[in-house]
Amino acid sequence: MRKILYILCSLSVVAAMAVSCQKHTYDFNYSPLSPKAGEKVSFTNQSDAGENWVWKFGDGGYSTLKSPSHIFTEAGTYTVELMVDSSKQKKMTHNITVLDSIPTIYLVSDTIRQYAPVTFKASYYNPTKAEVSHIWTLDESLFVITDGSLLSDSVTGYFTDFGKTTEVGLLIAVGSKVTETSRTLTLLDNTAPTLLMEVQLGGLWRQRIYNGIYETPKPFDGDPTLIDRANDTVATLNGVTYSIYDMPVLQDKDVNALQVDAINRKLYLILDDGLYVANANGDALTCISPIPCGTLLVDAERNTLYWSDAAGVWSMPLVTHPQNVISDQLINRVRQVNDLLVTRMIITD
Repeated sequence: MRKILYILCSLSVVAAMAVSCQKHTYDFNYSPLSPKAGEKVSFTNQSDAGENWVWKFGDGGYSTLKSPSHIFTEAGTYTVELMVDSSKQKKMTHNITVLDSIPTIYLVSDTIRQYAPVTFKASYYNPTKAEVSHIWTLDESLFVITDGSLLSDSVTGYFTDFGKTTEVGLLIAVGSKVTETSRTLTLLDNTAPTLLMEVQLGGLWRQRIYNGIYETPKPFDGDPTLIDRANDTVATLNGVTYSIYDMPVLQDKDVNALQVDAINRKLYLILDDGLYVANANGDALTCISPIPCGTLLVDAERNTLYWSDAAGVWSMPLVTHPQNVISDQLINRVRQVNDLLVTRMIITD
């Protein structure tokens, strides 16, 4: 029995000595390996022993987490220290080089299409809240600004052409530090509903519509017979047929063209003395334009009315209120036609 106890005690001593002689690893790594000022750095504790940890990041910051993260606000080389269980024998250090934070031009998408809204935004890090100024460089013959300015931190607009490359530049000053950066963009074509117009002296023109923005009109090689003239005098709304001759407000008036807005129950008419809108039951007639018109077009899908006169082609939202009140602010010129009256129009996808 004594012999067995002796053997067990001997084994326990040997095991304890083995444990005490075992060497542990105390180390860490970090990601990214080349961080920039203002970028979060993640530290991974690789120690295989220990119960408490103290990190010193070399810039005055510290942490007691096992695997912390840290943001260095300025470029430079920092000595990062990890101490395990408050023991100098369980300490490891690494030097980490933090690069300068370079301002960039931020884009939601690198795909830039004609007339599609695009926003350029200055992306930079400013931990000290220093004064910031911006100067954007854009080809103003191609780019139309709709929000912001060349001196703001972001600028929104659209490009009016495609099949070209263009450069966007940014000069930014953060405190006393001035940085210049740029991006080269390729402008792509963009599909959109198209307003086709035939003018009085012949010839077909195309004008695409981008969310209420109209491209510059271009000659179009197509079949003009596809465009129908609006000259009906009878309209059907929700299964009910209305004749312009049965409407009291249209008695003794010559109707040259008629278009129907079935959704809002409105009739748009060209009379000898201009363009009018009438309620479907004929109890109200309102003048939209007192200038003699050539043709008109109701685009219910896009809630827009188009008409032409000697000054050009015009558009406005369809009338939705009963009194047919028209505001001049709603009327927009779509196309200058140089006194050539548009005789037929359609919208095609």
